[in-house]
Amino acid sequence: MLKITPFQMAVFEQDQEQRFRKQVREEIQQSYAEYAGISSIILDHLLDLALQRARSYGFTWQSTMGQFVYLMAAIAPNFDLHPAIHAGLVNPGVPVEERIHELVKNLPDGVWTEATSHASTLGWFLTEDAFKVKPATRIAMALSNALPQDLAATLSDLEGKVLPAMERAKTMGFDTEDGQFVFAACEVIYGVGFDTRYDWTKDALDPELTPDLQAALLRARIAIDTAAWL
Repeated sequence: MLKITPFQMAVFEQDQEQRFRKQVREEIQQSYAEYAGISSIILDHLLDLALQRARSYGFTWQSTMGQFVYLMAAIAPNFDLHPAIHAGLVNPGVPVEERIHELVKNLPDGVWTEATSHASTLGWFLTEDAFKVKPATRIAMALSNALPQDLAATLSDLEGKVLPAMERAKTMGFDTEDGQFVFAACEVIYGVGFDTRYDWTKDALDPELTPDLQAALLRARIAIDTAAWL
């Protein structure tokens, strides 16, 4: 009689997990142009965080967790923060592993369009359901995973730094959570007042540019200086 030891089973499960992650990563890179140029190392890190968030909703099947991550790439990294979508993800009247299927099947196109219009890369850096937390808390939660770890490890009271950064971001036209997330990251990395301290901010924060383009330029600067992908 064939006998499989606990060690053999653990190796088998680890191999299955690695195959699953590789499949999801390659599918995202091949299907969504904005992720094609991201290094496998960075994308593997994002997938690790995303799968943690999927599990926080109770998903255990690889197929369901894969669907969750695909929706992050196809709709928005923070798609689960849309009220109608979140309600479906936590709906006690539907078995956990069937909830995403029911959402895709039943929600009108307008809901998915709304979720897309509020897309934020912040969603890649959340490891749990953050629907009910305050925006400042949510941004702080994301920054703790998005910032270079040697920097994040030295920070205390990150939420206390985020709240005033959000207010300053709003005065500069960053009305979305995504823009405030990026601006707060800059304040943590470069210091409060970075927007007037460095010459490169004159181009990145040119008032002739839209807030979305300004945020993209700030992201690019962070990537150049720290190798962090936001």
